[in-house]
Amino acid sequence: LLGGRNMSPWMVGLSLFATLLSTLTYLAIPGEMVLYGPMVLSQLVAIPFVGLVVGWLLIPLIVRQPVTSAYEILEMRFGLGVRMMGSCFFVALRLFWMSLVIFATANAILVPVLGLRPEMAPWVCAVLGLVTIAYTSMGGLRAVVLTDVVQVFILFGGAALVLILIANEMGGIGAWWPREWPSHWQRPVVWIEPEVRFTFVGGFLSYFAWNVCTAGSDQMAVQRYLATRDARAARRMYNISLLSNLILMPFLAIVGLALMAYFVARPELLPEGSTVVEKSDQLLPVFIVRGLP
Repeated sequence: LLGGRNMSPWMVGLSLFATLLSTLTYLAIPGEMVLYGPMVLSQLVAIPFVGLVVGWLLIPLIVRQPVTSAYEILEMRFGLGVRMMGSCFFVALRLFWMSLVIFATANAILVPVLGLRPEMAPWVCAVLGLVTIAYTSMGGLRAVVLTDVVQVFILFGGAALVLILIANEMGGIGAWWPREWPSHWQRPVVWIEPEVRFTFVGGFLSYFAWNVCTAGSDQMAVQRYLATRDARAARRMYNISLLSNLILMPFLAIVGLALMAYFVARPELLPEGSTVVEKSDQLLPVFIVRGLP
């Protein structure tokens, strides 16, 4: 469960990053950039504050506990009933989340790429689930971490490949980099305004609250702290995860800019009668299916 409590901080950090990212976020960020503009990145200003709270307040408290899961801490403090309730909440949340991630991956990417009929999506999901259960059962956390590290390189490499192909086909970066603020992009907003999607304050609060809550209570995070040697290594691991987020999210946003220009120039690749703005969240899957060699 804990990989011997001496795993490499950088590998475990990349594993945590890949685990919490999910296919949904990977596919959604370019679409959000296309639809709303750079304000989608406003939440990243919270990353240093998340690192301070999690790294210097939560991690030292967690790693010195003689436990293997976050929910043993609940039992130590509040009893078995609270531990069972917390565990059930975690399992239910992650089962629904993983089901959605696996289905989105199979339905939007794998089935079209493999040329399968849409009704084959549940079978593809079943194969993904069984393979994952098999290597996790055989190799434990070490197998999970290793495959997550490979996945991170695939995520970054895939985004880089999209940029290279679009730049090559359109004649360079200048051909797809926007020269003016599109009319459908959201204007920059600092304070909270209920009628707009992104604000700096709203992005800061949501990203800060979600990440601190996840880092302090989610077994997928706590298990990885406990897989390192001590609080210092766990803190380094978590900072690597945050840094990966800080790099990949703007990278994917730039992919969104490239996709927007690509499909504006080639509207015939979109579903008939649709526009780039209407199908913003589908641009990356469509490019994977139709634009990649």
